Amino acid sequence: MTELFERVVEFINKADNGKEIQLFECEDFLNKIPSFTDKHTIEDTRAFLDFLGNPDENMQIIHVAGTNGKGSVCSYVSSILMKAGYTVGMFTSPHLVKITERFQVDGKTIADGLFVEIFVEMLRRIDEYNDSTADDSGKYFPTYFEYLFFMAMLLYDVYPVDYLVLETGLGGRLDATNSVARPLVSVITEIGYDHMQYLGETIEEIAGEKAGIIKSGVPVVFFDKRSEATDVIKKKALELDTRAVVVESRNIQDTRRERDEAGNKYVAFSLNSLYDKYVDLKLSTEALYQAENAAVAVETVEILRGLGAEISELDIREGLLAAKWEGRMEEIRPGIYMDGAHNIDGITAFLESIRDIECSGRKLMLFGIVSDKQYKEIVQEILKTNQFEQIYVAVLETSRSLSVSDLKGAFEDAKDELGIFGVPVKYYSNVRDAITDIITNRKSGDMVFAAGSLYLAGQIKGML
Repeated sequence: MTELFERVVEFINKADNGKEIQLFECEDFLNKIPSFTDKHTIEDTRAFLDFLGNPDENMQIIHVAGTNGKGSVCSYVSSILMKAGYTVGMFTSPHLVKITERFQVDGKTIADGLFVEIFVEMLRRIDEYNDSTADDSGKYFPTYFEYLFFMAMLLYDVYPVDYLVLETGLGGRLDATNSVARPLVSVITEIGYDHMQYLGETIEEIAGEKAGIIKSGVPVVFFDKRSEATDVIKKKALELDTRAVVVESRNIQDTRRERDEAGNKYVAFSLNSLYDKYVDLKLSTEALYQAENAAVAVETVEILRGLGAEISELDIREGLLAAKWEGRMEEIRPGIYMDGAHNIDGITAFLESIRDIECSGRKLMLFGIVSDKQYKEIVQEILKTNQFEQIYVAVLETSRSLSVSDLKGAFEDAKDELGIFGVPVKYYSNVRDAITDIITNRKSGDMVFAAGSLYLAGQIKGML
């Protein structure tokens, strides 16, 4: 901890002396935080937020939690609000390529210089907070995610926005973002199996953690995907005497892929919301599963309308169509798609979504995954669909990645168990070699689909 605070002093002195601080220096410092500090209690987080002057109390916050679809819902809500003429901040995680992606204003990533400015100001606040502490061992320092969350609170306090869309990091109940006093609306997207080592082994336990963002008197919008999760969320809402708005699959109708006259691809669907019926809504994606996330966003916006936001049906339509969320069925080059699906539910939705995509050649897959996911079950799901004529498997550039031997073992075990022997699988020690091989050997009409991890998505985007 002493080393960490020595670096704090170095940064502050450098800034005070007018010396330029580079973004990479800030990121290097942040990446080393996990070696010195552990996650704090929500009471600790609230105490520091109070020291910052409770900036959240002056913000109109939409708080979003869930297993899958959080970022997409944040993007859709933000885009609709922007079409309605509001200034919108958005704090999300993780980033794909650059850390500044986590902080957006009106759909644009903040500048490097602004990130550095807020980063240094955070160091000053931490130093002030610890002034009365006698020794380093008793000093407070936020974790990596907590630090970024507090940066967001400072950023949108110094540079105010009309609305702030705030995504949780992990879970909900104990998440740093849950220290905000009173959001306008809480949102819970699809709940599934992920991060079980932290959130619990059952859907009920995971739902209980996500439902921890529900606050008394603050309406909650959630997607009814699993009855056991729905029961938990409804019970929590009832306990806190708050209104629960349920989005059900039956509310979403006629979901289909279409192209306009210019050849642009999109998903179209109709929605029976709590207040209106929307016919032929369009999304700039080929991912059919995004209709569910868009439906949650529309219901959320309707809650905001009820609270006084001036948002028209045209704003909703244009906002949905304009929204683009990187790394989710994103066509980064013609015929090369990238999806951040990294758990069973995400992979299942991804595989179902690409099943009917027109392909005149072969469907090829690039796969990479980290070790703390249900990788054996995910590999089985991929092989069971029998969609890919060639699978390329790569080790990711992260300490959490599986090794080549682990990846090979997972695929060979799955093939034996499923009785599948005809699908060729190639293994690579890094993503660059894999994507290079794919592009070099790809034939006319072939389509490439990359999935398994947001780390994979980010590394591909950094290369192509």
